[in-house]
Amino acid sequence: MRILLVSGFLGAGKTTFIKELAKNINLEFVVLENEYADIGIDRDFLDEKNLNVWEMSEGCICCSMKGDFKSSIKRIYSEINPEYLIIEPTGVGMLSSIIENIREINNNDIEILSPLTLIDITSFNEYLKTFNDFFYDNLKNTGKVILTKLESFNSFDVESIKSEILKTNSNLEIITTDYRYFPKEWFGEILNKNIDNKIIDKSFSLKTHINLRTFSKENVNLKTMDELGLLLNRLVNGDFGKIYRAKGIVKIDGYWGKFNLVYKNFEMEPITDAKGTKIVIIGNNLDIKNLKNI
Repeated sequence: MRILLVSGFLGAGKTTFIKELAKNINLEFVVLENEYADIGIDRDFLDEKNLNVWEMSEGCICCSMKGDFKSSIKRIYSEINPEYLIIEPTGVGMLSSIIENIREINNNDIEILSPLTLIDITSFNEYLKTFNDFFYDNLKNTGKVILTKLESFNSFDVESIKSEILKTNSNLEIITTDYRYFPKEWFGEILNKNIDNKIIDKSFSLKTHINLRTFSKENVNLKTMDELGLLLNRLVNGDFGKIYRAKGIVKIDGYWGKFNLVYKNFEMEPITDAKGTKIVIIGNNLDIKNLKNI
């Protein structure tokens, strides 16, 4: 069983990448989703036919859920033994610790592939400053960086961010064009590059782990686009605290939709169907009392 780690900070586009990988590679995958909150949302959108999704929520596989994480991998290996297991950690998980946790399983039939890290360039500078330990750990221990949400950035801005990343790890391969237009062979190469005997650069400790507050709610009472727009603007403006990530499923005027908010940007897209409305918000100093009234 080969394991591919797809890491990246909150909202970097990890789930979107996994869907694209599944579209381009005609193989059966198991995906292990680690949700920071107690309600999972990404699983609802990993709907490619060749994806078997497992979920671990309300904790982080790099630390608080370390034991459960290793048990889940062992169970997937013994019960399914897929050719590939794709692991999507929480957007605050330390990559060094996750790699070490897998290595501790000590099974010669389990092979770790060279990890990928996705970086949303729209919030890179702000997050690098605020969550320096997280980015340092990921950039030191990943095999490839993929820059996402490139649409509104010119080549000069992209090269500037690339140069900043290379200051941390000058050996990194950094993808600065939209991977969605790459050939199937490019995705295939990702699944054939082993981590080998890479020495993990580990400065991780519980003191450096990012601790954010989460708020989750099901049966969200948003019925018009105006209500949704007002909520998203209030989240961005800090009315409920410092919001780094919000995502949800809503039903507006009889139509289902999904929204994504990352730092100060948000987007909405229609979906065909869902089991129910729900929302997850991650940040600091959250006004839980008022959020409950959504």
